[in-house]
Amino acid sequence: MWAGCLIEKTCQEMNAHMKTITRTTIYLSAAALILTTGLALPVAAQNLVPFKGTLQGSDTDGVLNFPVLPVTTTGAGTGTHLGEFSFTQQSDINVVNGTAAGSTHWIAANGDSIDTTFTALGGPTDAPPVCGGLGEVFFRVTEIHTIVGGTGRFAGAQGNVRVERQASPITFRTCGSFQGAITSPGAVR
Repeated sequence: MWAGCLIEKTCQEMNAHMKTITRTTIYLSAAALILTTGLALPVAAQNLVPFKGTLQGSDTDGVLNFPVLPVTTTGAGTGTHLGEFSFTQQSDINVVNGTAAGSTHWIAANGDSIDTTFTALGGPTDAPPVCGGLGEVFFRVTEIHTIVGGTGRFAGAQGNVRVERQASPITFRTCGSFQGAITSPGAVR
C-alpha cells in the first residue's frame, strides 16, 4: 500500500495504475532494446555466405627471439568467392606451447583482397599427409581467422574462417583447407 493512502479504494486504483505504467515501461524498454540491437547490426553481417577452399605454400622462418619464431608463409589456392588466389601470412609462433598469432592477406586473381587476423594452435600429428612434399615429419595446425576487411568487392568484409593445415619443419611446405563464412561479396558497398 502507498504510504499516505487514506482511502483503500483509491490506493488499490493507484496500485493498479502503477502496475500498468511499470508493465508498459518494461515492454517499451524491451522493444526498444530488441529494435536497437536488430538495427545496429551491419546489414552486410546478416548476409553471410560460405567461404571455403584449399591452399598450399611454403614457410620462411625468421630469427628466433625465444620463445617466439616469426614465420612468413606465401602460397596459393582456390576458394569460393576468391577463385584462384595467392596469400601472404605473417605468424609469431611460440615454440614452447605451440600457439601462434598473426595476419593473412588473401589476394584474388583480379587483385581484390581479404585481410584476416588469427590465432592458432599446432603440434605433432599421426595423421597421414594431406599433400605431397611434407616429408616424414610434419605438424598439424589449426588457425581461427577473423575477417577484418578487404578491398574491391571485399571492402568492409566480415566473417570467420577455420584453416586446418599441415606444415613441415624440414621441407617448409604447408597445405590444407579452410572453411567458414564471409559477408556476401559486394554487399558492403
